[in-house]
Amino acid sequence: MKIKIRIRHKLVLFVLIGVLLTSGISLLYVQNMHKLYEQIVYEQTSEKLYLYSERIEDKLAAIDRMTQSIASDADIQHGLEKIKQNKNSRETYYAIRAMEEKLLSYRFFNYPIRSVAIIDYWGNDYWLGTTKDETAPAYSKQFIAMAAQKEGGSLWKGGERDSKIFTSLREIRAVKSMDFPSLGTLIVRVNASDLIESIGSNHPSSNNKLLIYEDHTPIYWNDEQWRDKPMPSSLIQNERSGERYEMITLNHHKYLSTLSTMSFTGWTLVNLVPYESLFQQAILMKKILLLLYTFILVSLVWIGLIFARSITRPLETLAFRMSKVEQGDFVTYREEPVRNGDEIGWLTNSFDKMTVSLDRLIKDNYIKQIHIKESQYEALKAKLNPHFLYNTLDSINWLARRQGQERISSMVKALGDMLRSTTSRKEMTMLQEEIQHVNNYLLIQKYRFEERLQCEINIPDELNRCYIPAIILQPIVENAIKYGIDELTGECHITISGERFGEQLDIWIADQGPGMDTHYLEQDSGDGIGLRSIHERLRLLYGEPYGIGILEGIDQGTIIRIRIPVLLKEGVSYV
Repeated sequence: MKIKIRIRHKLVLFVLIGVLLTSGISLLYVQNMHKLYEQIVYEQTSEKLYLYSERIEDKLAAIDRMTQSIASDADIQHGLEKIKQNKNSRETYYAIRAMEEKLLSYRFFNYPIRSVAIIDYWGNDYWLGTTKDETAPAYSKQFIAMAAQKEGGSLWKGGERDSKIFTSLREIRAVKSMDFPSLGTLIVRVNASDLIESIGSNHPSSNNKLLIYEDHTPIYWNDEQWRDKPMPSSLIQNERSGERYEMITLNHHKYLSTLSTMSFTGWTLVNLVPYESLFQQAILMKKILLLLYTFILVSLVWIGLIFARSITRPLETLAFRMSKVEQGDFVTYREEPVRNGDEIGWLTNSFDKMTVSLDRLIKDNYIKQIHIKESQYEALKAKLNPHFLYNTLDSINWLARRQGQERISSMVKALGDMLRSTTSRKEMTMLQEEIQHVNNYLLIQKYRFEERLQCEINIPDELNRCYIPAIILQPIVENAIKYGIDELTGECHITISGERFGEQLDIWIADQGPGMDTHYLEQDSGDGIGLRSIHERLRLLYGEPYGIGILEGIDQGTIIRIRIPVLLKEGVSYV
């Protein structure tokens, strides 16, 4: 069912669609810009964390170089060898004092070092630093064992007792002996908070959650709610897949997580930035834009209603006047004066003038039209009735048969049948009816030419019910009789045949005359009996591929080929 929408509603709908389309495109643009901004923030945050982890690694590497320098120091090596050889002696006492003085010569204040401890071969510890960190025996044995596994290499550990200390372990080995025997263990404790704060401007914001994991166990955190909590599974998956940043939800809060693995220690540095702190202004801007678009939408719809009413109200008035005129009231223009000065007002004034003119013309021409109809009726009565001719020919036929004039009777009957065919209003006729019309014409001509006129018709029975344009064969046969007489014998032999090729019907009319130019239809000559007319008629009915073709005979004469589509139903057009 067709939906009828008034012009006013169409205008409002047009404005509404325009506003919605513009707003949709704008919101899509804002959304894409917001995603682009998020992507830039993600990449910058990830890059910042990567640089931050490199700064931490640089600090730890500097401390590591210092521990290597201490472990390989000749005085410290000599002191530890004396202690190992003589556990309790005066030489051991002086060796310990010399070793402590050597430790004082190192500039520990350049690093956020909490304490430095050397544990000798016998398990005695020697401390230097702001605080002497008493370590439980179990911890000391564990540290000595872990350092021994590195065989003089460096090992960093975190989370010894809390998040405030990173511990560097290194086994001290005798460098003068080829088998590098163990002399003791060097333990350096670093204030983790001081190390983080010493990085400077690259330190993450106070709202961020900075976490450092060792084997997915936290060893540093700046928020107590993350204490003793293992690394979330989503962060573990990102670490394994190599994703450097991702938006995750933890404890019902949305965070931008960035990860960086420190190659020096193997620790994983995680920075969690609250989503609200990153995109607070962007979210506020989106809300403001949404409110602004809503306000613009409502305003434009309201303006569109006013605008539509200003256009449709005069049109509705004009439509009402037209309905009055349709009912025969031609004086409705006097009811309301036209106030619009635009095109609608001009149209209303023109309509009023038209109603006046129509009223006058109807009154003036009413009687004239009646007189014209009466004249046309009288003219029709004055026309010759074809039935009068049919009846007259029937009377002649009856009189000839009564007088025994069979030849005259057959000629008159054939002429009557031809007259009925030519005066018929049918555009299409069956092929068998057209052949019958040709036979009537040939019957009349045989009385003139007698035995000199011979015609052979070979049309398959299945083609007789095909429809062809009426009166196209008889003019061509007439043309063949006129120009197809043999110059030597004076006889005229005509052959009419037909054949179907798929959806195409070809009809040939061949004679044995002197022949004609095969390019006759392309010339401007006015000779001939309607060949061009028939050709043009077929082209108009069926299109370019169809029409008349002029061919040369096998021995002599001319073959006229008629090509039309096969029509088994009257009225089908192939144009």
